[in-house]
Amino acid sequence: MKHSCPGRILAIALSLLTAGLARAAEPPKALTRQSPPPWHVRLTRSQLLAAWTRLRKVQIVGLPLDMRFNISGQAFYVSPVGDDGADGSRQSPWRTLRHAATQLQPNSVIYLAAGTYHGPVVVQTQASSEAPAAIRAAEGEQVIVTYPDDFIAAEKAKVHTAPNEGRTRAMDKQGQELHYPPLIDVRGRFVEINGLRLIGVRDRLPHNLYSENAISFSGKGGEGCRVLYNEIENVGHCGVKEMGHGGHSILIEGNLIHDVGQTHHDHGIYAPADDVAVRKNLLLNATGYGLHAYSSPKRVVATHNIVAGNDHFGVILAGPDALVAHNVFGSNHLGGLLFFRSGCKGCVVKNNIFYDDPAVGFDQMGDAKEAPSGNVLDHNCLVPGTHPGNMSPQDSTGSRNRQADPMVMDARAFDFRLSRRSPCIDAAADVGLGFLGKAPDIGLSEHR
Repeated sequence: MKHSCPGRILAIALSLLTAGLARAAEPPKALTRQSPPPWHVRLTRSQLLAAWTRLRKVQIVGLPLDMRFNISGQAFYVSPVGDDGADGSRQSPWRTLRHAATQLQPNSVIYLAAGTYHGPVVVQTQASSEAPAAIRAAEGEQVIVTYPDDFIAAEKAKVHTAPNEGRTRAMDKQGQELHYPPLIDVRGRFVEINGLRLIGVRDRLPHNLYSENAISFSGKGGEGCRVLYNEIENVGHCGVKEMGHGGHSILIEGNLIHDVGQTHHDHGIYAPADDVAVRKNLLLNATGYGLHAYSSPKRVVATHNIVAGNDHFGVILAGPDALVAHNVFGSNHLGGLLFFRSGCKGCVVKNNIFYDDPAVGFDQMGDAKEAPSGNVLDHNCLVPGTHPGNMSPQDSTGSRNRQADPMVMDARAFDFRLSRRSPCIDAAADVGLGFLGKAPDIGLSEHR
């Protein structure tokens, strides 16, 4: 068995990975970006996909491994060689995702055959928990969703003044800010987006702030929706974003979201909504945060994620009663997790492995009245050479945090399974999730 290296070398292992993600997973026709910063995670494509596969296979005790909706109704089919005038059957598939999305009904599912499909796509389906709807890649098929060349050309033609490197604002001739729509805009309820590879064009257009998400929930959409097992890369703003329009109870699970954003406003996942669950995602190399739970979302649950290489903290918590547990944090530029101002209260951060130095920080805007309060940091493993960081005086750092080599299988390859000698086995707190053995294990998965 391989184990992570001991001592201070272990603390920096994640920042020493060699082949760049941007090179390994380069999007079609993308222009060359400036060299990535040294804290970005660098894995070969094969290592990246292997790490993602391992994470998706993590069994959370008491939860199904497959979180797809159970849909018993009609199935429709789409193929790059289909016809939008057809009936959408397996024998006569539609051609475009845009058309198929307009036909999606409650208790129905759309299957996409291998190929490239074009956004922007709007999904209006008002499904329900009893009759959900889904857009899925067909089993085993590589399905890419991106913007077509004619869309990019048309948007470029609107640009009158372009910012340097896309880092501020692009304007049209009327002096209006230019914004690019999300690849998939979900305005419905109980809709599942599953198994797609969504590739943005942040390198091909001068970007504005808050422009170009892979998947957005807008127009009061998002209730009960699920974003499952997608790869998202190269978008100009966020991988997945609830727009603050009233969506809630969204599950974001098993996704690989990497190399996204232009500025510190751009994140892997932006979650201002209540009751969002973020599980088993690989969140890498965003120019902002891996998970941005802001401005005051209630009861966000973030468990069993790998959050690494992001330009700010891995996670920011700005709302009350969040649970952040059983994650791995590493090589995030400013630290693992930020408790943000007075809205952040009653949050629990336990059972995580921190390769970040510092593990946590807090922001009170220079005013003690704005300090986070009632938050708990305990039962975490901090690798040698890292430090807990600073907590607000109104928060508490428990006595069960430990500084130790977690003895994972191979940190350099992002294999964070615990070896049989790991001090993290049976060392975690019970946070309401199932576990094996005498007590839960610190980290991503229960040692078997």
